[in-house]
Amino acid sequence: MKRHPVEPGKLVAGLVVLGVATVYGLDAAGEWDVRSLVPLMVLVGGLGAAGFVSALTYLARRRTRTPDRPSQP
Repeated sequence: MKRHPVEPGKLVAGLVVLGVATVYGLDAAGEWDVRSLVPLMVLVGGLGAAGFVSALTYLARRRTRTPDRPSQP
């Protein structure tokens, strides 16, 4: 069975979006009082962090990949 590679950037992005949605839901239910700009700033920062994690993952995989062709003398 072929497995897909783990993508930590997508995990970070999903957790950030889930967290912001939870904050908005609690605010809408009246359980929490949050300024409307704060979750937006957290979302932008979290998606930036997810992009950074994705770039680091790409660089790490690129560095550890073996060449397809053997080197010529």
